[in-house]
Amino acid sequence: MTKLQIEYIRLTLALLVFVFIITLLFLHINQVNLNWFTTLSSVMTLPALGLSIAIPIWMIVDLFRKKVADKSIFNLTFFISVISILLLLFAIYILK
Repeated sequence: MTKLQIEYIRLTLALLVFVFIITLLFLHINQVNLNWFTTLSSVMTLPALGLSIAIPIWMIVDLFRKKVADKSIFNLTFFISVISILLLLFAIYILK
């Protein structure tokens, strides 16, 4: 697997976590009750939390090892990961 493929996999995982968090917050704020999504979100919350923390750590390790193939994809992935973490903190502290 090339470095560029790893960058795209990391970007895809970050986007999936971001979309999951945005959808969860949207449904919570608008008080929409979808039983299937509630069940799915209860199952997917811990993996989403793990990925939102693991992706930036993985990126920093690769940055120190100089295994970054494309800086623009790296920066986009890092930006999406930081926004996801901030949205999680917003959901935890403000919405409770």
